[in-house]
Order: sequence, then C-alpha cells, then structure tokens
Amino acid sequence: MLRVLMLHGNGGSTTRFRPFLELVRNRSEISFHIPSLSGFDGRPLPKSDQYWDLFLSECEKIVGEYPTDKWAVYGHGIGGSLLLELANRKFAFPGGTIIEPESIILHSCVGASLSQRWFPSLMKPKIMRSLIHRMIYSPLLRSMWERRLFLHPENIPDELKTQFFEDYRHCAAFPVWFDLITPAWYRSVVETASTYPLSFLWGAEERVIKAKYLPLWQQDFPNANIDLVEDWDHFPMLDSPQAFTRKLLSLLDA
Repeated sequence: MLRVLMLHGNGGSTTRFRPFLELVRNRSEISFHIPSLSGFDGRPLPKSDQYWDLFLSECEKIVGEYPTDKWAVYGHGIGGSLLLELANRKFAFPGGTIIEPESIILHSCVGASLSQRWFPSLMKPKIMRSLIHRMIYSPLLRSMWERRLFLHPENIPDELKTQFFEDYRHCAAFPVWFDLITPAWYRSVVETASTYPLSFLWGAEERVIKAKYLPLWQQDFPNANIDLVEDWDHFPMLDSPQAFTRKLLSLLDA
C-alpha cells in the first residue's frame, strides 16, 4: 500500500480535502493521511521558538506509525513550504523517522515568489496579520472572498464554504507562518531541496500565488516537473474536486 501525507495550507484546515477524501474513500491500494497540526481546526498553538520542529513532529506522529511503508507527500500552499523544509532536512523528522518519498508534490507552494509579491511585505507587521485574518472570516466580506478565492464558488456546497471560513476564524497558526516562510528561509532550503525529484502543481487561473512566478521555481529547481492545469485557481479541490482527484492520483501513479 502507498501512504500519502497530505499537508494543507494556512488559515484553513482539513476542510479543503473533504470532497477529495470522499471520492477516494473506497480505494484500498492507497491511504491518505492528514496530520492534526497545532493552531488549526481550533486546536491551541503553544508558544515556541521552534515552530518548524513542532509542525514536523506532528507529521511524524502519523509517519512514525508506518515507518517501513511506501510514502508519498503532497503539500498545498504553506503545506508545500513545510515539505520544502522537510526536503532540506533530507526527509528526516525531528524524532528520527526518515522516509524516502515515492512522489513529492508541491501545489501552489509559497517560496520562490516571496521577494516579488507585495503580500508578504504587507504581512510583516503583526497588526496587519490580525487585520487581514479578521477580514478573511468576516461575514460582511464573505461574498467578496468567495469570488476572490474560488473560481467556481457556485459549485461548492454552502455548508462546506461556511466551514471553510469558520476554519479561518479559529486558525491560531495563521500569523506564525509569515515569520517562518521568508526570502531568507527560502534561500536556505533551495540547494538541498532541489536535489529531489519534485513535482510542482499549479493552476493557470491561480490568483493567490500566480502562475507567472513559475519561471522562478523552474530556475531554482531545473530538474522539477511543472504541471500547469487550465481552469484551476488556488482551491481546485473545492472548485472541481473530481478533476483534482484525477490529477492527484495520476501524479501519484507516475
């Protein structure tokens, strides 16, 4: 059996993978695992000066249960950045567990464009992080955010969209990632991470981290595979869950 470690992005939580998990629940040859990270889904976030270790240790709780099984890894948004940090550590977790992933899939990852985009600079002051966080889950602004974040919001059940924004409301980890994922951090991981056969998955209609930055990734990771999908924005797992499922399964089978 192939096991897949799936890491979600900032603000939200496992909600974004619910349609996908429903579509693959009857597959016996592959198992998907989503770690319970501190500060997400309403869980508290302890104060720490080693947040990378904290989050990777929580991933290790799952991987450590099946250390001899075959593993693949997939990360969306900052989840992809967490995988870059893990690749920089040669896929050695803080507790000593080491894996050799069959596939490494980074979906709309945060890193190469940090010095090119205005948003990371905007989020440097902690007061701005708090303000933007509140704006995202504000009921008054929900319709605007639905249009901004989803390519086809009409395709997503209302209950799922409501839970998506509630997850943002209760995400204590939201501000932490802006201190972890910085241009200096990115420069520190490229050399080692680029030695791995990475696959970058991106939407051609991406508005959160636009596809125009893909040449930066290609420059830093010349041996990586880059898969640009038409009619995808940042959340195809919600906009088009069946198409997302087909694409991810095809990458895992490659």
